[in-house]
Parts: sequence; structure tokens; C-alpha cells
Amino acid sequence: MIALLRSGKPRKMEINTRSIDAMAVMLLLTQLPHVFYLPIWVSFSGIGLTLLKWRSIRLDKATTLNWILTSRLIVVLALSCGLLVKAYYGYFIGRDPCVAFLFLLVACKFAESRKSSDATTLLCLSGFLLLTQYFYSQNMLSALLTIPSVIALGCALSVLTERTPRALSLHRRLVSKLLIQGLPIAALLFILFPRLPGPIWSLPDDSSATIGLSDSMSPGEIGNLSQSDEVAFRVEFNGEPPEASELYWRGPVLSNFDGKNWTINPWADSGRIESGGAREAISYTVTLEPHNKKWLFALEQAASLPDASESRTAKNALKAVISSDKQITSRSMISKVTRYKQTSLLRDRYTPTKAPGALDLHLANKNPKTREFAETLHNETSSNVDYVNDVLEWFNTQPYSYTLQPSLLGDNPVDEFMFQTQNGFCGHYASAFVVMMRSVGIPARVVTGYLGGEMNGDYMIVRQSEAHAWAEVYLQGQWVRVDPTAAVAPSRVNLGLAEALPNDSRVPMLAKAGSGWIKRASLRWDSINHGWQRMIVNFNDDTQSRFWKNIGMPDPKLWQLMVILMLLATSWCLWVLRPTKLSALSLTEDEKTFRVYCRYLNDADIKRAAHETCAQLTEKAIQQLPEHKDLIGRIGTSLDKLRFEQTSKKQKQMLRTQLKRDLRKLAIITAREKTQIFAKKAKTKLIAATS
Repeated sequence: MIALLRSGKPRKMEINTRSIDAMAVMLLLTQLPHVFYLPIWVSFSGIGLTLLKWRSIRLDKATTLNWILTSRLIVVLALSCGLLVKAYYGYFIGRDPCVAFLFLLVACKFAESRKSSDATTLLCLSGFLLLTQYFYSQNMLSALLTIPSVIALGCALSVLTERTPRALSLHRRLVSKLLIQGLPIAALLFILFPRLPGPIWSLPDDSSATIGLSDSMSPGEIGNLSQSDEVAFRVEFNGEPPEASELYWRGPVLSNFDGKNWTINPWADSGRIESGGAREAISYTVTLEPHNKKWLFALEQAASLPDASESRTAKNALKAVISSDKQITSRSMISKVTRYKQTSLLRDRYTPTKAPGALDLHLANKNPKTREFAETLHNETSSNVDYVNDVLEWFNTQPYSYTLQPSLLGDNPVDEFMFQTQNGFCGHYASAFVVMMRSVGIPARVVTGYLGGEMNGDYMIVRQSEAHAWAEVYLQGQWVRVDPTAAVAPSRVNLGLAEALPNDSRVPMLAKAGSGWIKRASLRWDSINHGWQRMIVNFNDDTQSRFWKNIGMPDPKLWQLMVILMLLATSWCLWVLRPTKLSALSLTEDEKTFRVYCRYLNDADIKRAAHETCAQLTEKAIQQLPEHKDLIGRIGTSLDKLRFEQTSKKQKQMLRTQLKRDLRKLAIITAREKTQIFAKKAKTKLIAATS
């Protein structure tokens, strides 16, 4: 970077074609990662405008394209982009509209760039645009996509500040070298710098749609969700994972029923944490993908509130609460990857703090056949427990089927499901079961969440395809989990979704059993990404403290960290620059060229003594390479003229241009000589060894 800074600021002049090419490549690589997150029209407009400007620079200035890309029209276009973004999103202050507007604005700035000052502004805007992709994703792919963009940005800066044209490969080599040299400093800052107890920036939550459980359930809704193999969350257990039949991940609890749709109880009181012995508790860490809702997931029954503290001084930074129906929610939307520690008791029942309310018995004036059938069946039993078992036996013995493509239902969906279609997904069975319980005065409700998960190395993946719905019934003073789906498809609980469905069902590829290469590759990539999330993205104050503990050191104080950082960083910089490189910074351009000349001759085993002048070195080189005396003599003469003779600026420029051509030819010659010298030495050693 010192080399780039020493070459001077961009000159305030018209931008040449080389600079436009470098900036266009930089901008396209910067725009590429945003294509996955922005609307198609925004991506198409921004990239299209960049390509138009790139094309126009090679056309005659009188063409229509150059007339369109005038400064005034670009200003009008930028204002129009702002209005279109506002109209599309419906609001302007938020992550999505602001990033979309910046995306278009940077393209507009490139289209109207004329002077070197415009290029400087564009470099700064492109650097910020590059960072905005991390508003959406911080996985390893995002980091990999950043690398070519950073190299292109550095190349554009190098091209803009160059005094004489150089090959683009030299710019790339210089920038790559600078990045590699800077990596140790970046690693030091990452490990040693004190961690902040929260995000550096904070933007209003966007209401963009995401896949996940909602606060309502209608017939077939969870079945649609189960056809997605996107990851809902990942879990790391402190010990052995539970059995498959115990992997009920509790989410939204639905108590309100209008005869067709189930919704959550908005008036649920705050609840209490279940207590149990330490031997009963299971601890784990959840890495929850963003779903733009407030609920969190935990195994039944939660024995602690989620702890997502990012520093030892900010416990429970997630600010989660638990309601009386055991639904855990955050006080803010889950709009980014959230990691929290959780403890649960693997129980299928709990004792509430107060008796169920009227909402847990409410039935709309619909589904009369189901209610009549429930009353008839209940009259034939002696207790509520027997009645629950009889209902489950009914589902098991009658010709019900478990399917992802259930029949469409009308205004009385439970009646039609129970006595006509008799095919459905977990939501159908849970809904029908709860209606039958409420019909005879037994409080019941629907619980949604996830059932199961797939181990991938040392952690478990829970996908959207594991979305599930079950029931809770109030029996003998406790809320008891009852899963009516298990009566129809027992393999759903023990073996997973794919094993419970017919072979011709459209099961998500990654939810299927087996180990095809696509699934193995997907799991491997997910493991890499999860490790990136744990070790890099979630490297916080606690992780930093564990790092010091692992290397046998106590937590250093702030001033100690600064001293360690300064010492290590200074040592690295001195090693990279070294005295020879530091002294080279004060050399003139012609003196640097003379050093290049000496280095090329050294490759041909022509070493310069400390007392030798350029003329003496040239004479020695001609003696050893007589077949190239004209080229070497011309180089020596040009160097002496540039360094010691008074010549005009135009003559110096001509000499330097010719000198660069001659040095390139000399580099090829000395490289060939170096190869021959190496071969002779190797042959000599071989002969000596054999004799």
C-alpha cells in the first residue's frame, strides 16, 4: 500500500480507457454478490448501466449512447431510481431500500464519471457497497466473493495512480502481494482487538418474506413448508444428542380457532421455567437462521431462558421471555443469524401455574359432524385418558393416510378431513384431534415447531422439511404432549419425514435418506459454513476469553492487549519492509531502474561490486555476454544519460520508454542464462557425486 500512496494522488484530468476498464471490472465484481439479494430490476438496471458506460468509452463521442450518458440525464436517472425504490418497497429507511438505492447510485456515478476526482469518489462508494452484502449473509461464500472484488478495487486504485502504463498483471500481482502481507495484521486485530457487545451498525428490521413457521396455521400450510430443505437452525449438544422421538422443538403455540385457521393467543401471560435435577437437564447451543419473527426454538421443556450474551458484562443480551403456554420469544425480530445457549428437560408434560382459560375450549360454530362424533365416542369411555387413547386408535385403524398433497378442504375443513378425504399432513391430524378434545370439554391446543434433525459431524441440522404440528391436552392437572400423526405414521417420529411418506412423494432432496454425492457435498459445505459461523462470525468476548485460557494465559487488560498488538505488528512490518526496502523508498525512479538492471544481470551471474559504476558494470556484462553487447551497451548509456546528463522532459520520457523495452529483452536473456547456469551446476554436482 505504501507503493500506491507514494505514486501520488490521481491527477485531475480526463479518465483514460485503462482506468475505465479497471473501474468497470471493479464495479461489476462488487455488484455481483448483491444479485442474490436485490430485486431483478435493480440488479439488471445497475449492471446494465455499468456495461453501457463501459461500451460508450470505446465509441465516438457523438454517438447516441454518449449523448444519453450526460451528467444532467444521469442526475435525473438517479432521482428516478430513488423514487422507484421508494415505490417498490413502500418505505425508504431500511436495509433493503437503502442497499438497492446505493447499488443504483454507484452505477449512476460510474456512468457520469469524467475526471479523476469522480474516480476517487467511485472507489470509496464501491468499497462501501462491497460491505453491504454482509447485511444479508456472513457465510463463507460471501467472504470468498469479496476477495476478487477487493483485488479489483486495489487494481483500479493502482491504475489510477500509475505514472507510466503497466501491464494489468503487474497491478494484480502488486495488490495480491499487499493483501498477503496485510493478512497477519488483520489476524492480529481480529484476535486481540476487544470485542464489541453488539453489532457495529443497527438498521430498522425489513419486512421481507422468509421461509419459516408463522403465527397461524391453516390446512396444508405446514405441508407446503415441509417441501423446503432450507435450514431452520443448527444445534450443538453438550454431550450425546437425544433420541429421535424426543426431538420436539417447540415453537408457536396456537390456541385461537375460528373453525378453519389456528392462531396464537395474543394475551398469553408470562410463564415460568421448568425445574429439574441437573442429571435430567440437557444443554445445547442453537444457531437460528433469520426468519423475521420473534419466536425461538427449544426442546420440550425449556429449563432456562436463551442466553445469547456476547460479553461477560451483558448477560441475556437476547432479552427473551417465556409465556404461560411455554412459547419462547425474543423482544425483537430475528432478522440475522442468532446464536444462543439453551437448557431443556426432556419431558412430554408440565404443570401450569394456572388452569386453562376459555380460549383453550373455544370452538367456532363449524364442523358439526366432528363435534357430534366426539361426543358419541366420549360417552363410550370411562375417563378422559381413555378417550384420548380411543381417538388415537380411531386414527390408527381407519383408512387415514399421511401425505404432502392433501385434498382441498372447504368451510368445514375438520369435518371434510375426518369423514371424506381422510388424507392429510401433521397439521390436519393435530387440528382434528384438538377439535375432538374441545368438543367434549377437554382443554387442548395445537403446538407447532420442528420434529427431528440430522447429525452432521458434531452438530445437528434442523431443516424446514422437519416442520411439524402436534397437540397438547390438559389431563389430570398437566399439559400433556400428544402427537396424533404418530398414530397414522409412526415412522415420522422415529425415522423422519421421508420414511413416513410414500415413495412417489415430492420430498425435498436433502430430507431423503441415503448418502448420494449431492447430499454429501451439501452436508460438507454446511459443515464448513457452520465452522465459519462459530469461529469467525461469532468470535466474541467469551470466545476471546476462552482463547487466552486455551493457551494458558489469563485475560489480559486493555493496555496489555495494545502493547502486544503494537509489538507484533511493528515486528511484522519491519520484517516485510526490511532495511533494504526501507532505503529503496527514498530512491528516485531512475535509481530504481538501475537496481532492476543490476538484478537482471545478477540472474546471469554478473554481480556488481560495491565500488562499480554503471559504465564499469556494463563493460563487465558485455565481456560475459558479447553476443548481446549492443543491447547491454544501449541500456548502460541510457541509464548514465538519465542519471547524470541534463536533458529535456521529452527526451527523458523517450529514453525511459526505450529503456523499459530494452530491460524487458534483457530480462528474457538473463532468465535463459540463469537456467543454463543452474543446469551446468547441477550437471557438475552429478558428475562429482558419481565419480
